[in-house]
Amino acid sequence: MKKTMYAVAAMLFCVLPTYSQNTLTNCYHGNVETGYSVGIGDYDFGRLEINTTHGYQFNPYFFLGAGTGLHFMSSYETGGTDITLDARESKVDIPVFANIRYNLLNKRISPFVDVKGGTFVTNNGGLYLVAAVGCKYTINDKYAFSLSAGYAKEKLEFDTFDDFIGNQSMDYTTSPRKLDTETITLKLGFEF
Repeated sequence: MKKTMYAVAAMLFCVLPTYSQNTLTNCYHGNVETGYSVGIGDYDFGRLEINTTHGYQFNPYFFLGAGTGLHFMSSYETGGTDITLDARESKVDIPVFANIRYNLLNKRISPFVDVKGGTFVTNNGGLYLVAAVGCKYTINDKYAFSLSAGYAKEKLEFDTFDDFIGNQSMDYTTSPRKLDTETITLKLGFEF
């Protein structure tokens, strides 16, 4: 009985490290993630996001790549006032960005830090910056799932209150202006 237990323990000792480490190194690496961002601060409108990133996994820890996405943003209008100060129609925004990810461990389950920075190429452009932390679960030597939460700062175009048309009227004009927005993001990813 003891010999059998020792044999099983020895086999597990040899096999488990093989399955617990990330072997995707020195190669192309891709990631597709989807999630939702909840607006905070002055502009509390949410958005559905789909991003894809492609690049190079230098070692089990460091990834550098570039990506793009589709962000589906709902319409927004300043609430609580008779005059709409800031408004935005429902839009699809497309960011392009550089992506750096650092895995803290070379294990099957690893926490990571992820930073994306770039610009929107639609709707007159603007800053796109996201910092996130998460956890990656490696399925095998090619595939993994990830779950992350982060903070995003974006510069988006709004139609903003400009001036009243006349002294006797509440009619007013608007002009486009880029304003800072902030969100808390939650994303689920698939890595290949």
